Amino acid sequence: MYFCIFFAILMNVFNIDNISVLDAKTVVTVGMFDGVHLGHRQLISHLLALSATTGLTPFVVTFDRHPRQVLDPSSPLSLLSTRDERLALLESCGVPNVAMVHFDKDTASLSACDFAARFLCGRLNMRMLLLGYDNSFGSRRNNDFAQLPQLAASENFDIRNDEAVLMDGIDISSTKIRRLLQQGDIRRANAMLGAPYSVCGTVAHGRHIGTSLGFPTANLQPDDPSKLLPAAGVYALRATIGGKAYVAMANLGTQPTFHQNHNELEVHLLDFNEDIYGFRLQVEFVDRIRDIRTFASPDELVAQLHVDRETAISIVNK
Repeated sequence: MYFCIFFAILMNVFNIDNISVLDAKTVVTVGMFDGVHLGHRQLISHLLALSATTGLTPFVVTFDRHPRQVLDPSSPLSLLSTRDERLALLESCGVPNVAMVHFDKDTASLSACDFAARFLCGRLNMRMLLLGYDNSFGSRRNNDFAQLPQLAASENFDIRNDEAVLMDGIDISSTKIRRLLQQGDIRRANAMLGAPYSVCGTVAHGRHIGTSLGFPTANLQPDDPSKLLPAAGVYALRATIGGKAYVAMANLGTQPTFHQNHNELEVHLLDFNEDIYGFRLQVEFVDRIRDIRTFASPDELVAQLHVDRETAISIVNK
């Protein structure tokens, strides 16, 4: 499941530059782990199993920023999880140790063998490297990933490979999940994630249109502007505030009936009537109900909202 971060991460999170060579020998896997989907979860399960059978200390090595945010800043990348969400999700999978690499242009220039020698062997005392089915790291320009077996022989570590996790014959990846969310295919995205896609943020004042219609909404401002929002539409949600969960529905996008052309995430919590401006709110996208439409009158919109309400209840409580 996803987490709105109200608590400290309890697992060990290290800045890899602050680690001198570990005394403990380690088994390591490397990746961005955006979304910590079912493929990542299998990889982590494999990592922990190898640790149990070999006695090696398990480490997940990840990055403080997505490489594309550094290598191609002119092409914005929306992410499935914020840094804190990634850490919370990794912890929920049982990961005891994470080493965080600061990704910048210097890091990007390292070849795979240089990266492994400097960080994985030089800092983490790695004795086993577990690679995901499509895993690679290191500079594309200085691409020596294929030479890792030679480095393994000289630095005395083993390499193991994980298999892809397939769904309907398609290998699960963060890229595919982002595409599904951008298409509004919440069900398939959630199935690949292994949990409902979640967004956390703060409730801000909006135009109060929903209140005038009898459907007051919380204007949710996501914590991180790089957090991916699904395609525009009306959604069935599960909303959590103050530790309590509610059935909810949301209009994500514009409000053309009222000539409002700004994209906003407006959340209506069912059977809830409290002032929550400034509060933290988490929403889980359960399914998409319909497209956004322009209605002939506010009364026609209200009639549709009552239908949407019943649809949201049936979806979330299924």
